[in-house]
Amino acid sequence: MSWSIRYYDSLIISAALHAGAAVLYSEDLQHGRKIENLEIRNPFLP
Repeated sequence: MSWSIRYYDSLIISAALHAGAAVLYSEDLQHGRKIENLEIRNPFLP
């Protein structure tokens, strides 16, 4: 599977993974996407 992630977004994701975060809140990334053990959530969705 090939994903297209912008450079600065990839730095944020990498830092979250390195810190051991389980959830990354972002309105710019795809809600519900899982990268390794990290789940991306949009805090503005109901």
